[in-house]
Amino acid sequence: MNKVDKKILESAVLSGQRFHFNLSSRFSGGQGGGKFGSKTGQSLEFVEHREYQPGDDIRHVDWSAVARSDKLSIKLFREEITPHVDLLLDLSSSMNINKSKFNALTAITAILIQASNNSGYTCNSWLIKDLCRRVEPVNLPIDKWVDFVADANKNTGKTLSDFPPKLKNGAVRILVSDLFWDQEPMGILRKLADGAAAVIVVQLVASQDINPEVYGNMRIIDSETGDALELICDEALISDYKANFDLHSQYWKESCTKSGAVFCFMEAEKLLKEFVPDELIKNEILILGY
Repeated sequence: MNKVDKKILESAVLSGQRFHFNLSSRFSGGQGGGKFGSKTGQSLEFVEHREYQPGDDIRHVDWSAVARSDKLSIKLFREEITPHVDLLLDLSSSMNINKSKFNALTAITAILIQASNNSGYTCNSWLIKDLCRRVEPVNLPIDKWVDFVADANKNTGKTLSDFPPKLKNGAVRILVSDLFWDQEPMGILRKLADGAAAVIVVQLVASQDINPEVYGNMRIIDSETGDALELICDEALISDYKANFDLHSQYWKESCTKSGAVFCFMEAEKLLKEFVPDELIKNEILILGY
């Protein structure tokens, strides 16, 4: 990591110290831990009584209430869970065509990890290439991550679809990618949503992805497949590209809405100016510290 990259990482970590996750009400599951969920479970906080039903654990029968009313009732306790975040990071070559996009990927990763720490959440980071590999140990600084390079010459959307990682049940799952995949969003979102407390999709793109300024005879090479295409880039072609880009992004957004996921669109250059993830704040995923 060169001096510029280290400076960006340091700025992102510093910025991340201001933020906390605002996800407590989204967590569910049956694990014991230090944060309260919205369901009933095994913690020591009593919530209420209800009438006994076949299949209920008899250890929760309130025998003193039975003695008073001659009716079987059980005690309900509020579920206690340890919040957990799984970060899924797309390391396809398209994430590094523009240096600002990879720097922004580094920055948002650092901010999210720091926000997890601030919030008392556990956090795993997954690097998506030909497989989904978890960073070990989990608290390893980003500048020490092995293979944290966006150089996968393959469709990482297919990796996520065909070889999904074994994610923690009841966790919040955050995917960061430019989403330049041909996989159907709903297929990927269903896998991410299975057993999740919440799913957040961050589409991270560079300004040149949104508004390319290239004209004339061009030889376009797919960074992930190596396929080449000869084109004449004129106003009409650029206009078609922009329309398709918008449609693709909108399709992912609509798919997220249908599946109950949160969609956030993020421009790399804007994030790197202030290191403030505006869309995550707007969607109340992150809040300023308290």
